[in-house]
Amino acid sequence: MAIRNERSVELQSHDRRRALQALAAGGALMVAPGMFNFARADSATPLRIRIGADISILDPARIFQVENQSVAANVYNGLVKYDPASNEIVADLAQSWTISPDAKVYTFKLRPGVKWHKDFGEFSSDDVKFSFERILDPTTSSAYRGQIADLIQAIETPDPATVRFILTDTNAEFLHKVTAFNQGWIVSRKAVTQFGDKYSLNPIGTGPFIFQKWTAGSEVRLSANPDYFEGAPKVPSLVFRVIRDETAAAIALDKREIDIFFSLQQPEVIGRLRQMAGVKVLSRPASSTLNLVINTTIKPYDDVRVRRAIAHAINYKGLIDGFFRGTKYPALTVLTSAFPENTDDVPHYAYDPERAMALLKEAGASNLRFEITAPGLNPYDKLAVPLANDLNQIGIRATVRVLERAAYQQARASGNVQSCLTSVVGPPDPSAPLVTLLARKSFPPGLNSARYDGVEDLLGKVSAELDDAKRKELYAQILRKMATDVPLIPLYADQLFMAHTDAVQGLVQNSMFTVQAYSASVRNG
Repeated sequence: MAIRNERSVELQSHDRRRALQALAAGGALMVAPGMFNFARADSATPLRIRIGADISILDPARIFQVENQSVAANVYNGLVKYDPASNEIVADLAQSWTISPDAKVYTFKLRPGVKWHKDFGEFSSDDVKFSFERILDPTTSSAYRGQIADLIQAIETPDPATVRFILTDTNAEFLHKVTAFNQGWIVSRKAVTQFGDKYSLNPIGTGPFIFQKWTAGSEVRLSANPDYFEGAPKVPSLVFRVIRDETAAAIALDKREIDIFFSLQQPEVIGRLRQMAGVKVLSRPASSTLNLVINTTIKPYDDVRVRRAIAHAINYKGLIDGFFRGTKYPALTVLTSAFPENTDDVPHYAYDPERAMALLKEAGASNLRFEITAPGLNPYDKLAVPLANDLNQIGIRATVRVLERAAYQQARASGNVQSCLTSVVGPPDPSAPLVTLLARKSFPPGLNSARYDGVEDLLGKVSAELDDAKRKELYAQILRKMATDVPLIPLYADQLFMAHTDAVQGLVQNSMFTVQAYSASVRNG
C-alpha cells in the first residue's frame, strides 16, 4: 500500500513526551524550578485553548473544519442558536419569531442596538438579507448553498428590526437552517464589501469575542466584547494555540500552558488525562459520523455491488476496539443516536471478506485501484491506513493520499476524488448531513462528493411534512435507501472529548465539535 503524504511534518520534543509518560505511569520525575506553573499570572491572563491545526478561513460562506468553526463560534451570532447543553433552539440575534400555519413564512424580530465589532455600525435586517443571499449566490461558491438553495423564495426587510423569509414550500425544519453555525452565522454587509477577498481572515461579528490577530502556525487571539448584548464575557481574551501533537498538548495542559484541550482524539492521551491531577475530561456523543464517501460516477464504483463489497471488507469492530480503543461507537447511518430520526432498520454490512470478494466476482470487477483521499488531520490521516489494508485483503489495490486542509478542500470541490474521508460536523439538524452528503444541490463544489442523487424526492418530502411521526418515517426511508445504495459508508459515530484544568469554570461542551467560551471563567490561584 502506498501513502502519498502531501503535508509538512512537525516534530515534537521527545523529552516532553517521556515526561508525560512518566507522570501517567505514576513514576518519579525530577522537576526543574518553574516547570509546572499551576497559578494564573493575573486576572488579565487570557483563556488559552488548544486547537490541533491552524485556521485557514473564517468566512461563514466557505468555512470548514472544527478549528475554523471554533474560532468563528466565538465571533459570530445567528438569528437563533442551539443551547449548548440541551440542543434546544433559543433566541440569538432574533429576540422572537413567528411561523405561519403552513410553515412557509418565517418572521424574525431582531434585537435592538446590537453593534458590529470594530465600529462597523449597527446590525440590521439588511445584514441578514445580505448574509443569506450571499450564500445563495452561485458565484460565492459556498459549500453550504445546498442547505438553503431552493428553499427561499424571497427575503423581505420591512424595517431594520424585522426580517421575513418567504419559502418556496412548506418547511417544518427551516429554523435549523438559520441557527448560528456555518451558513447561519450572520456577517456585516459593510465589512464583507470593504474587505473583499481579505474578509476570510478579517471576520467581523456581533459575538462575545472580537477577532484581533492570527499568527500563522502559532495562535489566534480574540478580545472580549465589552458591549456584547448578553453581557461582557467573564474572561478578557481568548488565545487559540496550535499544538498539533496530542501528547505535547497534554503536557501543555499539565504545565498549565493551556487551559482547555480541544479536539482530544487519541485514546491513550484520553486515558492519561483522566488520571492527571487537577484535570477534568468531558465527553459527549457527537451529532456526526465519520464516513468513507465513494464517487458513484467513476467506474467500476458506479456498480452498487462493488460499493457493497467495500462495505463488507471493512473491519468496523477492529477500528473501534483496536484503533480507537472503544472511544467511538458503531454507526449504521449518517445520523447518530443523538437524533430521534435515526433508525437501525437499514441494511447491515457486517465485516465479511469472503462476501466482499464474491460481490466483486459477481460484478466482474478485478485489478481494482482505489485511492482514499484524507485531510492531514487526526484521525483521518491515520484511519485511512487500516481502511486501505482491509481493502487490500479482498484484492483491491488501495492507496492513501493525505492532503493539507486547503488542498483537501480543493480536491473535493473539483468533484474528481475517487473516495474521501469526511465527517459532517454540524448542528443537531437531521437534514443537514443528509443534504450535505446526498442532495443533488450539494454536488461539487459542495460536499456531495459521491455525486449521488438517489433520495432527491424523499428529501423534498421530509422538509415539507408537518406531522412529526410521518416526518420520522420519511427519514427512515431516506436512511434505508442510502444504506441500500451505499454512496458512502459510515465508519463510526463520534464521541467528543475535551479536557480542561480545574481552574476553568462554567465551560459547557456542545455536540457540534466546537468550543464556545462565552460561559467560561478562570479561577486564579
